[in-house]
Amino acid sequence: MVINVIINKNKFRHGCVKMASNDINQYTTQLVELLSLIQSVGSTSYRSKETQLQSIHTDVNDTEISSLMSSILVELGKINERMIDMTWLNEHLRILHDFGRTCSQTLNEKVLMEKAYQLVSQVMPTDAFFIALYEEGNQKIQIPFMMDDGEFLHSIEIPFDDNSFTVKVIKSRETIHAKTAKELNEFNYIIGTGEGNTCIYVPLLIDDEVKGVISAQSNREFAYRKEHEDLLQIIGNQVISSINTARLYTRNYEMSLTDEMTGLGNYRAFHSDLEKIIKEHADSVSLLMIDSDGLKCINDRYGHHAGDLYLKIIARGMESISCTRAKAYRYAGDEFMFIIENSSISELRLVFEELRFFLNQNPIQINGTSITVSISGGGAIYPLHATSSETLKKNADIALYRAKKAGKNHFVLFIDDLSSHTS
Repeated sequence: MVINVIINKNKFRHGCVKMASNDINQYTTQLVELLSLIQSVGSTSYRSKETQLQSIHTDVNDTEISSLMSSILVELGKINERMIDMTWLNEHLRILHDFGRTCSQTLNEKVLMEKAYQLVSQVMPTDAFFIALYEEGNQKIQIPFMMDDGEFLHSIEIPFDDNSFTVKVIKSRETIHAKTAKELNEFNYIIGTGEGNTCIYVPLLIDDEVKGVISAQSNREFAYRKEHEDLLQIIGNQVISSINTARLYTRNYEMSLTDEMTGLGNYRAFHSDLEKIIKEHADSVSLLMIDSDGLKCINDRYGHHAGDLYLKIIARGMESISCTRAKAYRYAGDEFMFIIENSSISELRLVFEELRFFLNQNPIQINGTSITVSISGGGAIYPLHATSSETLKKNADIALYRAKKAGKNHFVLFIDDLSSHTS
């Protein structure tokens, strides 16, 4: 156009200069808008600025410049998508780091699920959210954690034959991403009271076995991207793995506190509970120490299998005691313990009598022979007879020794003057 102006400077000078000025102004406007668009790459304002620039450059008469501008917009669009993806990746890494730290610091299932919800809510809409747990072969699916419009809902169970996305995901082992209300209406999917229009349901697997489902729902249609599926998958798998680890730890811990033969608390559980009860409660704590009167004879005469039956019937009797505050333990060998919170001397004696009555009514059968199990018991009460858990146990043991010495099948209460209260 500059050449055109020079050639026609006499006839068209003023008109051509005017055209050049208009074009320059138009190009300047486009460049300003292009700069603004470049600055918005990766932000939420990119699309609106892109639309604005497109409306400007379509009015340009120069087809070469218009084509160039279109190419620039296409490339900027690609860069914008990559920037958004990178932002998502950074959010994922931050969230995974935060959640990984939580998983390493707690075995509390509720805390794990709450943290998962909080982190997911930071980067995607969660008008409703839940985590479901499932064990293969079960006919019920547990949903222990549900949020609806920011409010925590009570846990529920749903039948495995329910016509819901949750069941479908477990059966198919595939993610469901419903983007519109029309898709959602095909299933009985709703958790909570909201009018959900978009949802994602992701199966959670451990060792190729479905262990649960994690779901987020939004009241807007088309609320989620593919990256949201990935986020739920990663967070959900961390949740279910941590819950599985927590439950395995709990089972192992409980096993370490449980006597394998009788199912009662063991030596370790007894000492732990006694210390805790005395420190945290206790106006009074009674200890009843029990010893069988004939285990050695049974083992010698009938064998150790018969001896096991002998011990198991004592444990059954202890579990049958009507006093709900009495905790039963197999301490060692044929020694057993009762810890009874806030009990009186008469109640301590009553527990022993109730156990002795049970054993009299439930003899064991060995090789066609009916054998009644006999026990002796010694009792002591904190703080009446002791000021510490160790002294309490020692004095109950002293009372038990006196019961044995008095002829067995007796209960003796510890008193300081070495006389005995016998029944």
